[in-house]
Amino acid sequence: MTSLEHFDRLFVLVAAGLGLMLAGGVNLLVGTRTWRRTALGGVGCLAACGTVAVVLFSFARGELAVRVGTVMVVAVAFVAVASVVLRSAWFHRHARAVVLVLWGLLTLGGAGLTASAMIVFDRTDAELADKNTLNLESTLGRQLHQPTARARAVTDRGATIVLKEPIAARDSRTMVGPEEKFLRGASLTGQVIRNGTPTDTSNCYGWVFTGGKYLLSPDDVEAILKDNGYMEVHEPQPGDVVIYRQTGSITHSAVVRYVTEGQPVLIEGKWGAMGVFLHPADKTPYGTDYTFHRSGRRGHLLVGVGGTSPDPTVVAPSVAE
Repeated sequence: MTSLEHFDRLFVLVAAGLGLMLAGGVNLLVGTRTWRRTALGGVGCLAACGTVAVVLFSFARGELAVRVGTVMVVAVAFVAVASVVLRSAWFHRHARAVVLVLWGLLTLGGAGLTASAMIVFDRTDAELADKNTLNLESTLGRQLHQPTARARAVTDRGATIVLKEPIAARDSRTMVGPEEKFLRGASLTGQVIRNGTPTDTSNCYGWVFTGGKYLLSPDDVEAILKDNGYMEVHEPQPGDVVIYRQTGSITHSAVVRYVTEGQPVLIEGKWGAMGVFLHPADKTPYGTDYTFHRSGRRGHLLVGVGGTSPDPTVVAPSVAE
């Protein structure tokens, strides 16, 4: 299963769950005694499902909207039939006492379907991210690296950040083919734009915080976010840093490039030893657990590799140290 198929399944199940939950809730509220209330329940059911459909359609692609629409029609038909049966004279003579209980179960069932779909989505999202990360690393292989003697870097509070470089960098031309194979296997070929070729010179963290000159450890990124004044924000702007995590640990970093109302947030980042890509924030091998971060400092470069600390007492360390 690809990440896109995974999201589509969540979307359809949430649509079904919300439709059933709202339809059951409306019928539960209007009661079961008269056919006038039957009509009122039917109108409420249509209105509830229609509202859910319109909201979900605004976020869906064309083919996904058709699938969601089909699910909603089936849900409305099911509830409409159930409404007629539950309000029939025969049913009221034999089981009137359980009518409201059944509508309540329908409401709870819809809520349960929605909640379980989200839980399964989170679990599967983490599994897919793990799988894609392993595939990404195995595609080009993990190169050996070592601390560099060519530069030194510190955070804005003076904490040392270890800059690394590959022991033996590969020719980028030999890495393009495996990269394209990975993109096809992850169904990302049409979802991303390549803005840079593969290289061992830096990873995603080094691309953001050293300008693509060195490699950094994800553990150092935690210190950089803290010492350089990054705060999590919910309304991203161009230039913000994007941090991806798996089970709480940082797995990827990138930078927001374009924010347009009604459109996906577009970010740019380097995927390990692979190239630099521009893409929607949820179209990566790193899953969908990401947050946006903003700092008041100028740019993201560390002190020592082009950055400047707001604290005048923190200066670039000497390479001779």
